[in-house]
Amino acid sequence: MKVLCILANPKPIEESYSKRACMEFVNEYKKTNPDHELVVLDLYEKQQEHLSYENLSNAMKNYSNKMTDEANYFSSFDKYIVCSPMWNLTVPSILKSYIDHIIVKGITFKYSSKGIPSGMLKNKKVIYIGSRGGAYPFPLSLIAWDDKYIRFIFKFIGIKDFKKIIFQNTDKDPIKAAAKFPDFLNKIKEYSINF
Repeated sequence: MKVLCILANPKPIEESYSKRACMEFVNEYKKTNPDHELVVLDLYEKQQEHLSYENLSNAMKNYSNKMTDEANYFSSFDKYIVCSPMWNLTVPSILKSYIDHIIVKGITFKYSSKGIPSGMLKNKKVIYIGSRGGAYPFPLSLIAWDDKYIRFIFKFIGIKDFKKIIFQNTDKDPIKAAAKFPDFLNKIKEYSINF
């Protein structure tokens, strides 16, 4: 079993709730599944680039290039952990850039004879571990696109088994957030056992 953990936060771990939660999840998962291969991909350390015309053009012509290489590598995993804060109601642009590189026709999705796209990555799962500066109960939840985007883009490539766990109010009340975070980490441990 291969697991890919995608980190999309430039902050050092001690300043990031989402990173700390994600690393807690990873450490607990490793304890429960010592025989699984787990790779942590930090998009900021990787210096993930935005999609270029050359890479996009070559991928559309089915030439091997950065997009096809990244999509094939991504597809080789069985489970995905996506760790991200919510910025401006969605995920950081670096995560969107990475996703733009792995959504490749013939690798992660295909078209039917009628032109309808369908995902090619079946029997896989994803968990989204996020953080938000405020709280987004209904109806504000309608404009919080971080988890929605991850859920729908993974569903687009065929991965329907989606779970999320999000720590909120990190900026609204930092003192309360710090006090509540240990309980959140206990929930993270429970999620890791069942992942």
